Amino acid sequence: MLADAATRRARFPRGLVQPPGGFRFGADTLLLAAFAHANLKMGKPLAGLDIGTGCGAAAIGLLLLRPQNALHITGIDTGPEMLDAARQNAAALDLGACFAPQQADAQDYRAPAPGLDFVLANPPFRVPGTGKACPDDARTRARFEGPGGFAAFAACAGRNLRPQGRLFLVHLAERLPELIIALSQAGLHTRRLLPVQGVAAATPRLALLLAVRGGGQGLILESPLALYTPEGVLTPEARAFCPHLAANPVRKARQMGA
Repeated sequence: MLADAATRRARFPRGLVQPPGGFRFGADTLLLAAFAHANLKMGKPLAGLDIGTGCGAAAIGLLLLRPQNALHITGIDTGPEMLDAARQNAAALDLGACFAPQQADAQDYRAPAPGLDFVLANPPFRVPGTGKACPDDARTRARFEGPGGFAAFAACAGRNLRPQGRLFLVHLAERLPELIIALSQAGLHTRRLLPVQGVAAATPRLALLLAVRGGGQGLILESPLALYTPEGVLTPEARAFCPHLAANPVRKARQMGA
């Protein structure tokens, strides 16, 4: 590995290329990478898919948490500007051999070699017509569901995962009932839920979800993960769960449930 790539890896997530004025990834993306890392088996080579990869932050975050493990992740997105940023980031971090961004839509994507081990998904959180409007098309695509809605993400994961393959999802906690139904209709059974709080006293705003293709019965509801203390400092639990969050150790206004 080149010295400058090693330096960039050490600074992650700082320094990632993102389209000027476009959607910016946040803590939810980094938490998704950490959740996948915590729930994937170690050792054997694994192939995965990052649906709606954006600039590649979730896929890259997972790869950097597993430097000694053989992972290969295909990242799909419909935005050419996002894919260009993802390719630049993969090259700058010397991850081109294990991260392959490509233009594709979740509604019809099929992996060249079916039977993936895992899927990452950080889909748009909002249904069109709800929430604050965005000033441009790129941010609208990132914030609001497109044609097919969340069901398109669930179906994409369902048809591309092998039996017992795992979907890792981050989404709004308030939408969990409909998400779990959509996943079940795609053959994905929810097996683990981790609520995420901005601070310990707050109602969880986000949830991290593990679903398994043909995964049987039983759900583990984990204790909520609080990201910040009342004073706005990253908690030791959050730092241990997701080391990438240490790049932003102080909570900003309106961040994660403010």
